[in-house]
Amino acid sequence: MTVTDDDEFCINAAAARFGDAPALIDGSTVLSFVQCAQQAAALPAAATLVGDISMASILAIYRGLQDRQPLGLVHPKLSSDVAVRQHAALTAAPVRPGTAAIVFTSGSTGAPRGVVLSRQALAAAAQMSAAHLGWRDDDRWALPLSLAHVGGLNVVLRCLAAGKPVVLTPTLPRLAAALSDGAATLASVVPTQLQDLLHDPTWVVAPNVRALLLGGAAAPAPLLATARQRRVPALTTYGASETCGQVVTAPVDGHAVIGIGLPLPQVKLQAGTLAAPAPIIVQAPSLFDGYLDQSPTSMRTEFVTSDVGYLATDGSLVIVGRSDDVVITGGENVHPATVEAVLLATPGVIAAVAFGVHDARWGVTIGVALVVSSEFVPAAAYACWHQALPAYQRPRHIARVAALPLTATGKVDRRAAAELPRLAIEY
Repeated sequence: MTVTDDDEFCINAAAARFGDAPALIDGSTVLSFVQCAQQAAALPAAATLVGDISMASILAIYRGLQDRQPLGLVHPKLSSDVAVRQHAALTAAPVRPGTAAIVFTSGSTGAPRGVVLSRQALAAAAQMSAAHLGWRDDDRWALPLSLAHVGGLNVVLRCLAAGKPVVLTPTLPRLAAALSDGAATLASVVPTQLQDLLHDPTWVVAPNVRALLLGGAAAPAPLLATARQRRVPALTTYGASETCGQVVTAPVDGHAVIGIGLPLPQVKLQAGTLAAPAPIIVQAPSLFDGYLDQSPTSMRTEFVTSDVGYLATDGSLVIVGRSDDVVITGGENVHPATVEAVLLATPGVIAAVAFGVHDARWGVTIGVALVVSSEFVPAAAYACWHQALPAYQRPRHIARVAALPLTATGKVDRRAAAELPRLAIEY
């Protein structure tokens, strides 16, 4: 094994630094950093990889990072035609020197795009996260997210740089067990995963679990309230594939803030005001280089997101919605997140998504898809919405489903929800 003067993402350098310390834990199988370096070196080089949660996939990432070979990551839950298109795009498109990985956006509001992430940007993201969370000697990070999800990839890279173990938790029972028996002290989850964990009333987190980074989608207020009641240390985060993940995170000490959280070190945000929310602009050293369908560019200095929000008086970020989700009905702008907040506060509503529905008179009106319990009473819900929302924001169509449609990365698929069969609501 050759060790060169290299950065924190080289598995050979990690093996030299951390030796026989555990690097990957998959049930009863444990690989040290030395063993990972040896096994990664024996793998064939790969240009693309299906990012399932497995030792084989992580070892392949180690190999690509060691060789400084850009690696394209494809989500394992994609339909076959989308997967074929992404593999083809990864093979055909040129990338800049220094590229470490290409991940695809979720496609919840449009076609997925390949996001080109440099080694430098990913290293900055790992450093920013460490500056906020810190590291404890006993830290072990649970991995329930696909490696094609920037949140999953970041778990592997942060732990590689810090010499900490990754605990593979590809199923909900394994994630629940790792957090309840203390096998993991940290985890990165999306809201649907946290909701599934809390669905079991007997599940509790071990005292040594210090943070569940919660991102990838907006976290409903009732979910966060339940997490607090159950003493789950969920820290809301904000970020995107284009920012190498989190750039905003709730305080580690549990101090309450008005919005999602505060910018991480080295992150600067621009946004609107409470009265006039505006697209959020991120300046950070962790920004992407560009998209696969664009010519390679130098590292960006700012990223104009599709999210709309403002900075609260305490400096925290408040997200109002997405600019590409806005529904214009009768000349009025409606952010679906505003409607969804009211829906989720309605007795019996477990999950909700709002979207636009074509209307002959108004052009578009609001439709909603709901997952409800036996406590949901339609007449009472409609009366609540009539009182809480102005006329142009009130849902006019409803679909009741067993589960909301999700993208491969676990986000609610708003476009698919808008295609569900629904009934008209009369107020």
